[in-house]
Amino acid sequence: MNKFWTSASGTNKIDPESLHIFLGERGFKTYKPAGVKTTILVKVENNRIKQVATEDIRKFCWEYIDSEYQFSDPDERRQIKSEFQRSSSLFSKNNLQLLRAVDLKECRDTKEKGYLFFNDCIVEVTASGFSIKNYDDIDGVVFESDICNFNYKTCPVTPKDGKVQIAPIGEFYEFIQDLCQNKRPEIYTKSLESMGTILGYLIHRYKDPANAKAIIFMDTYKDGAPNGGTGKGILTRALGKVREYAHQDGKFFTSSDKFVFSNLAYGTRLMIIDDVPKNFDFEKIFPLITEKAVVERKYENKFVIPFEDSPKVIITTNYTVDGSGSSHRRRKVEFILAETYSDDYTPEDKFGHLLFIEWNQEEWGRFYAFLIYCLQQFLKKGILNPGFNVAIRKLKMEATSQFIDFAQSIDMRTKLNKKTVYDQFYAKFPDHHTVEMTTFRNWLKLVADAFGLKFTESHSGNDSFFEFSQE
Repeated sequence: MNKFWTSASGTNKIDPESLHIFLGERGFKTYKPAGVKTTILVKVENNRIKQVATEDIRKFCWEYIDSEYQFSDPDERRQIKSEFQRSSSLFSKNNLQLLRAVDLKECRDTKEKGYLFFNDCIVEVTASGFSIKNYDDIDGVVFESDICNFNYKTCPVTPKDGKVQIAPIGEFYEFIQDLCQNKRPEIYTKSLESMGTILGYLIHRYKDPANAKAIIFMDTYKDGAPNGGTGKGILTRALGKVREYAHQDGKFFTSSDKFVFSNLAYGTRLMIIDDVPKNFDFEKIFPLITEKAVVERKYENKFVIPFEDSPKVIITTNYTVDGSGSSHRRRKVEFILAETYSDDYTPEDKFGHLLFIEWNQEEWGRFYAFLIYCLQQFLKKGILNPGFNVAIRKLKMEATSQFIDFAQSIDMRTKLNKKTVYDQFYAKFPDHHTVEMTTFRNWLKLVADAFGLKFTESHSGNDSFFEFSQE
């Protein structure tokens, strides 16, 4: 159909039935993903699918009238544009939900396999290697938001023989090396391997219900204060070059706000909660990590993204994320970034230009080659632990050296009165600055984590007790 309006008795009108036929012929459909209760508006072209909004469809029709359709009579064009402006109700969500539904099979990552999508090809990655495929070779459709704006096949530095390798080394890989630096070579090596598998986990679109994690990137403490500018922002932006993500400012993140996830959509692969403050309540986001995502927007019906399609969670912080015990450890992977970068020495200082923004095609090719390697390493090994003991590092970051020294004298075999231990600490270090009992308690919990112990509290009358035990 060439037009979605009718001309009768000298009057031009937008015709609802013609409009739906016109949109259907141009790939606009409704789609109901598996497990999702509501439908979404999409545009399907060949085996690529793009989620669209009502305003996208209205703009598409306007541009068709404005520049594509060849009017023989200028008056007709003016009349149709005027009628279009008056017919905004035809482009309401309720009306467009009446578009023909389409049953699509998505090209999904699986537990054993992951895909990176490019303009000219698809790279299929497994634990043993990778292969390059054309879009016609795959069974299923691909969301455009998953497609990297890059021509992989024609880039001379991208490997094409199926061998997974780090080389050719690029600036992003050097940047990752810097984030893992350590004076001890064995710790550096293990941390670099760990970071590679963490990145692979995050770009892998499959979510294992038995192994869902939030990834927490933390700064080190320097001179008793959190050392910002370590590269967390660049790290998360890098992931956004491969997977669609939603961003939340951690300083204003409130889990009790029913609209807190309003920027999530079907096809959002990562949820980044950036720069969360001290005492962030990690437990409040357990449902987002291990269950479905409930999305509610103002003036719209809420909808649910099922667990398998909900985003993986990344948290960045200048502090530690509180929470101990198996339920917390089961849901998070913590990585403390090295002190290589700071406000005084940035990646731009090292490389002489901004990462991503000032890259040529060859540098982008090295970037994607490295991420293919990371995905393969994750599929082969799972998430590896960093070389450093995160719990001990957190204890050193949060507690003072005097308390850590004192903690080594605590009898960890018996139940102890919390107030008595608190008084003993100040008897030994009378010049130590005063800390609240709540802070002292949190330090004791960090001691338990650092030594792999369970921290249990109990009460008797006005007395509060604690004890350490093997988990």
